[in-house]
Amino acid sequence: MQKNLLLIEHGGDSKNFIFDVLARKEVNLFLATTKVPDWVRAYVAPEKIIIVDTYDVKALIETVQMFADSAQVKLDGVGTFYEHVVVQTAELAEVLGCINIKPHAARQSSANKLAMRQACVASDISTPRFTLVETPTKESLQKAILEFGTPCVIKPVFGSQSYGVKKIESDDFVLEDLGEVFHATDPSKKEVFKNFTNNFLIEEYMSGPVVSVDGFIQDGVVHIAGMIEFHMGPEPNFTQEANTISSSVELEVKEACFAFTKNILKALEFDNCGFHCEMRITPQGPRLIEIACRLPGGPLQLGYKRAYGFEPASSLVDVWLGIPAKLTKLHDRHVLQKAVFPREKGMISEIQGMKEAQSVEGVWDFVPLCAVGEEVVTYPDTPKPFYYYAAEADSKEALDVLSKKIEQGICITIS
Repeated sequence: MQKNLLLIEHGGDSKNFIFDVLARKEVNLFLATTKVPDWVRAYVAPEKIIIVDTYDVKALIETVQMFADSAQVKLDGVGTFYEHVVVQTAELAEVLGCINIKPHAARQSSANKLAMRQACVASDISTPRFTLVETPTKESLQKAILEFGTPCVIKPVFGSQSYGVKKIESDDFVLEDLGEVFHATDPSKKEVFKNFTNNFLIEEYMSGPVVSVDGFIQDGVVHIAGMIEFHMGPEPNFTQEANTISSSVELEVKEACFAFTKNILKALEFDNCGFHCEMRITPQGPRLIEIACRLPGGPLQLGYKRAYGFEPASSLVDVWLGIPAKLTKLHDRHVLQKAVFPREKGMISEIQGMKEAQSVEGVWDFVPLCAVGEEVVTYPDTPKPFYYYAAEADSKEALDVLSKKIEQGICITIS
């Protein structure tokens, strides 16, 4: 008999592959969402869609309960793949008696970076020095930075995709630098900030490669999918421009990162959830950037599937439904996923080679993201990439050659 699974939010069309995973799981799928894009209707029947403000936990719980009572449906599992409703989903699951991370633990994740840092400090987890600045103006944030010391990193307590994250290199910065931070977290620019309280953290700057350790935990048992290495754009901003699977870090360092992740999961009391643990590998060892109680973002899950053959989303659904979950590696490939960003402003006058790039052997995804006549968007505005591609090869060396072939074959003229 099929089990009834309620998914909270679809996460946008970059996560439509998850609905393909769910279709193969043969679950009876229900969806609670704020908005229903057309593509969702191909996966979920209209009578199984609950329209509600999923950011409002009280409304979410009441609306789902009324729906279940009216439809006489018993929900066997509740979950989300969407960062911005992990706490609401945890609270709903607790009310419904479903398996999920406990609400207090969900609040100690990247959903609240202050609570995450405080919990790590309480458990002696290595974490950068930090301070909270509540609802600052540009002037009060400037004063707090000068008191804290530079170099440092400013970030919103509640964030998304590094929006509002900025490095301050020295005390010589100007107020306009901070204006970018407030501009990037404006709710009119990005909906997820509509509940942002305007509190910011100032954190000690850490140097070193950025990686993530990903997987899920079920009944206290940690299942690690692997490690991703991120390739960051130029500082002082922290745009993740590319990632590779497997990472290039040495085995000893990788094992230290795995052990560090397990200590963090225990300290934050994560259980029955996915995890996406981002850290810097500093000269002093791995240091936590942030950890989410969800699987990594959609493209990264596709990267794991291409690299190793398993689907973390499928395993996490088993966790929510109380089914013993596992990850079985079917092969071992090297994967690159990259968005190519502009470095200067201007107008795009000519584009060559994109169509040819899509047919290069080893390329399994390619998305053009610009057009002739379009204005280039880059810093201080949130930058827009020219194109995104994903490729795979049998070795790191072969993947490097393939990457150069793709990018050297594309010419974008800016005037």
